[in-house]
Amino acid sequence: MAKAVHLGAWFLTGCIASSCVSWLGALHPALFRVMWVVYIVASASLVLALVTDDAIRPFLKLSEPDYYAMLIAIAAAIFLGGVLTWLIAG
Repeated sequence: MAKAVHLGAWFLTGCIASSCVSWLGALHPALFRVMWVVYIVASASLVLALVTDDAIRPFLKLSEPDYYAMLIAIAAAIFLGGVLTWLIAG
């Protein structure tokens, strides 16, 4: 139970960070480009982590279900930030 709460807290932290990045991107046109760079880098690192999962997972000392749960949570946080950008920027 404690592990689920811990992972849920990290997911909410990722959602808050993603929402903060999208909000900053909606404030000023110059920050809009920076926001997309942050999202592109995060998406590229997510894909890289998915491709190199056999090398990274033992380094992080995570079990396979925990590793993929972490990747799914990161992808969901990135997706929620993108949806927020779409809703704010119109």
